[in-house]
Amino acid sequence: MIVEAEKFSIRLRRPFRIAHGTSTTRDTLLVHLRDGDHTAHGEGALPPYYPSTAEAGLDWLKIVPAEGDIPDAPPMAAAARVAWEIAHQDLHAQRAGLPLWKMWGLDPSNLPPCPTTLSIPETEAELQEALAEAFADGTALLKLKSGSGDLAWDERCATMVEATGRPFSVDANAGWSPAEAARIIPVLARLGVEFVEQPTGRDPAAWHELRGLLAANPTPPLVADESLQTREDLRALAGVADGVNIKILKAGGLTAAREWVTLARSLGLRVMIGVMVETGIGRSAAAQLAPLADWLDIDPPTSIPVDPLCGFEMSKGRLQLSHRPGLGLKSVP
Repeated sequence: MIVEAEKFSIRLRRPFRIAHGTSTTRDTLLVHLRDGDHTAHGEGALPPYYPSTAEAGLDWLKIVPAEGDIPDAPPMAAAARVAWEIAHQDLHAQRAGLPLWKMWGLDPSNLPPCPTTLSIPETEAELQEALAEAFADGTALLKLKSGSGDLAWDERCATMVEATGRPFSVDANAGWSPAEAARIIPVLARLGVEFVEQPTGRDPAAWHELRGLLAANPTPPLVADESLQTREDLRALAGVADGVNIKILKAGGLTAAREWVTLARSLGLRVMIGVMVETGIGRSAAAQLAPLADWLDIDPPTSIPVDPLCGFEMSKGRLQLSHRPGLGLKSVP
C-alpha cells in the first residue's frame, strides 16, 4: 500500500466571519491510500482554534504502519489520525464494492435539508449580497452566523433574514454571554428561528446559567457545538442542551462519530451532523452519517469549494449521496 499525505489550502469565495475570527483561506490535511485498483482518501481539518498542525500531522503519518490498528496520536497530530481513519473507512467500503452508508445499513431516502451558511456581515449590503447568492443557488434553508458582540446588529441581521420568508437558524459560536443570549433568544423565537446553535460559552456552567435566566420561557431548540469536544461532554450537556453538533474531527473519526450519535440519542439529545471548513473529502465523509441526523450542516459546493474531490451533490438544499463505492469520491471539474 502506498500512503501519501499533503497540506491543502481551501480558498474561500468570500471572507468567512464568525465569532472566533475571519478567514479567507483554511488549511486542511489530506491522506491518500493507493492499494492495487483502489485509491482511498481522508481528511483532517485544521481550524486555527484547534491544536493540530499540518507539520505535526505529516510527521506522525511517517511513522504509522500502513495497515492494522490506528494508534493514538498527540493533540498536535489529531487531525492526521482522523484523515487516516476516514481513508481506511473509504478503502474498506471500496473493497466491499459498496457505498459506506450502505455498508452501514443506512437509508438516505429522507435526509434533512442542508442550510446555506451566511457569515457575520459587516454591512446590510454585504448581507443582501450573500442572500441573493443563496437564493440563486436555490437554497431552502439559511443559517446566520451571529455573536458579533453587537446585539443590536445581531438582532437587525436576524430580522433581515426572517423577512426573506425562508426558514433559518442562528449560530452564535459561543459569542454571547448567558445574559446576552437570554435577551436575544426570545427575539429569535418570535422571528420563528428553527434552532439556535452554541448561544453561550463552552463551559457547561454557562448553559446552566442560561437555562436559569430563560426559566420556563419556551425557546427554540438550543444546540451545543463548541461545548461538545469529548465524549464525556455529551453527558454534561444532557438536560441543558436540546441537541448537539457532532463532527468527525471532534469525535476522532467516523467510527467514534457514530458512537457519539448513539450515546447522544440514549441521553435524549437530538443530533446535528456538521463539518468544519473542509474540502469535499471531509464533507463526503460526514455525509455518510446524514441518515442519522435531525439536522445537517454540510456546506453546499456553491458555498465552500469542494475540490479536489467530492462524493455528494446538492440540489435545492437537499443532499444527494453517491452510490459509488466507499465515500463515492470523484474529481471536481
